[in-house]
Amino acid sequence: MALDRTLVYCTLVYCTLVYCTLVYHTLMALTLALTLMWPHPVAADELPKEMTFQCDGKMNAVLDAPKPETRNSTFRITLRLRDGLIVDTQTGLVEGAECVQENNEIKCKVTKHYPRANSVVKRFSTVVINRNTRELTLWLESWDYQGTEASGTPTAHLRVLRTGICNDNALF
Repeated sequence: MALDRTLVYCTLVYCTLVYCTLVYHTLMALTLALTLMWPHPVAADELPKEMTFQCDGKMNAVLDAPKPETRNSTFRITLRLRDGLIVDTQTGLVEGAECVQENNEIKCKVTKHYPRANSVVKRFSTVVINRNTRELTLWLESWDYQGTEASGTPTAHLRVLRTGICNDNALF
């Protein structure tokens, strides 16, 4: 009789351990499955600290002035990205600031005022470089104003669109 009780007790303990082990493994598998299926936040692409781009392509320009002009040509430009700014290495002009990289595209924009002898030029530009396709889109608008302030009616308005392909000093 004592042996039967011990056998029943051991069987109950064994069954309880097996049951608990099965429950544990089932819960762990469920937890792993939910973790893998749960949407995780994706970190933003990291903007390179410094890069140089050699870009070639087509340029379309329209000048709205007393004597309007339109020009289509090819271009070659070297752009340097450093610390969130893109600069034309030949002219030293800032083509883009506040640069970020999203979805493998470097995107920058900037508005600057350039004083001249008797006028001011307000210049707005955006730069987008696709890191996958190496495509460049550089949009520029500028307005010339008489006097020392960029206000009133501009005496000229220039729009330039440059599209092309860039090579850089890093592997994509």
